[in-house]
Amino acid sequence: MPDRMFIRPEPHRQWWVLAIILAACIAVLAIFRLQGLLLIIPILAVAALVMTRRPDTSETIALRSSIMLSADDIRDVVAEFDHFTDSADTTAIADRTLTRPALLDLDCTDPDIAAFHHEYATARRFLSRLDARLANESLEVPQLESLLQVTDMRALELKETWLAARQAAQRLGPNY
Repeated sequence: MPDRMFIRPEPHRQWWVLAIILAACIAVLAIFRLQGLLLIIPILAVAALVMTRRPDTSETIALRSSIMLSADDIRDVVAEFDHFTDSADTTAIADRTLTRPALLDLDCTDPDIAAFHHEYATARRFLSRLDARLANESLEVPQLESLLQVTDMRALELKETWLAARQAAQRLGPNY
């Protein structure tokens, strides 16, 4: 998976809506003259209300929370590896010295372990950029759906490579 997956913004729908409203107002004004002016005022007020109101707010909130849940899955695997590498717990020490020392070796030639180290590094970079990306309040629903898909895919790949790397490190044993 590429390190950066671009999210294409949806074309601005508001410009088309504004153009249609403006054309309708000009047509009403040309046909009805003074009465048209009285009709245009409420039309413009309703149009302004509709344009400023975001009807899909509940959907964006749900998508943002789903993205955060997927990000939490990534954070869990990152925390699990960090616990494996840094914990003073006796089981963690025994695991990293007696059972799976190859998992700590960044230059290990095993493809599963190398893949996990790559996924781990990209996941940390992704998480550091994700909060900044979600801070943007103007993200549309399709953009959030795409970001959710990317986050889910990254979480799944990281989990799978973590499990495969643990199995490979255990298979290699302490004298790899």
